[in-house]
Amino acid sequence: MASVDRRQFLVALLALTVLVGLAACEQERDDETLTDGLLVLSGDVGSVRLTVREDDGARSRGIELPDAGTSWVSAGRTNVLLAVLVDGRTYVSGPLGEDDPTWRLVEPVTLTDQPPEPPLFYGTWDPPGGAYAQLGADFAEGGGVRAVVVDPGLDQAVEVPMSQGRAVAAPPAWIDDDRLVLIATTSEGTGAVIVDSASPGSEPGPTGVHLVATSADAAIAAVWRGEGTPVEIQSTTSWLAGQPAGVRIDPPDGAALPMVLALDADGERLAVVWGDEQGTPSGITVHAAVREWARVATLDLGEANAATVAWLR
Repeated sequence: MASVDRRQFLVALLALTVLVGLAACEQERDDETLTDGLLVLSGDVGSVRLTVREDDGARSRGIELPDAGTSWVSAGRTNVLLAVLVDGRTYVSGPLGEDDPTWRLVEPVTLTDQPPEPPLFYGTWDPPGGAYAQLGADFAEGGGVRAVVVDPGLDQAVEVPMSQGRAVAAPPAWIDDDRLVLIATTSEGTGAVIVDSASPGSEPGPTGVHLVATSADAAIAAVWRGEGTPVEIQSTTSWLAGQPAGVRIDPPDGAALPMVLALDADGERLAVVWGDEQGTPSGITVHAAVREWARVATLDLGEANAATVAWLR
C-alpha cells in the first residue's frame, strides 16, 4: 500500500513539475514581448553596433549606423532615428523599416544664420517627434550650459543659454511640448533646470536630481537622485510638484548606478543601462508596469565599454 502511495506521489510531483516548467516557459515568452522595439547601442567607444528587438522581442536585428563613432541614439515620429557622434555631428535617418535606413547629416543654423555653438551632446526628440533637444556645454570650469533645440526638417536651431550653473553630462528630458529639463550643478547643488524653448528662458526645477528621462509623451518620469538611491518612477506632474514616487527600482547585483534611463512611448516600460563603480556598463535591465515594474528582461553587454538604449515609438 505504501509503494502505491509513493508511486501516486511521484506521479503527482512529476505533473506539478511539468506544469511549473510550462508556466516558466510561458512567463519567459511573455517577458520577451516586453522588449519589442528596444534599441541597443553598444560596443567600444568609436566602434559600436546598433540593434533593435523585433518579432515580439524574440530576435535582434542590426541597423546600419552613419558612423561607428556613434555615441547616442533616439527615435522620433514614424521612427526616424537620431544618431549623435562622439565628435558632436548629428545625423537623422528616414523612417526605420525592414531595410537599413538612409542617414543625413543635420547642419542647422540659428536665427543669426550661424550654426549652434559646439560641442553638442545627446539628443532627445520632443513629444510631437519632429524636433530634438541637445545639451550644449564644454564641461570646463565656469563653462556655459545651453539647450539647443533643432528642427531637422527645416535645418533650424534655437539656442537657450542658462544664466548659471555648470553642465552635468546627462541628456535633456522633455516635460511638455515646449519645455525640457537639463541637469546642472549650482551653488545649491545638482538638480534640474527647466528650459522653455518657446519663450525662450529657464528657471530652477526639482533639486537633488542627477539623471531624468521621460516617456515620449512626457507624461511619466524616471528619476535618479544620486549615489545610493533607487531609480524612481512617477508622473512628470507629480515629480515637478515635489511629490514622492510610488515606484523604486534598486540596482541589480554587480551594478552601482544607472548610466542611461529610457522610458517607452507611454511610460509603460523602462530600460536601464547599469554601470559599475568605475562607470563601465555592466548590463541592461527592462522593467514593465504590467509586471508592477518588476524586472522582465536582462540583456548582457559582454565586454562593451559603452552602451545606451532607446525605444521605438
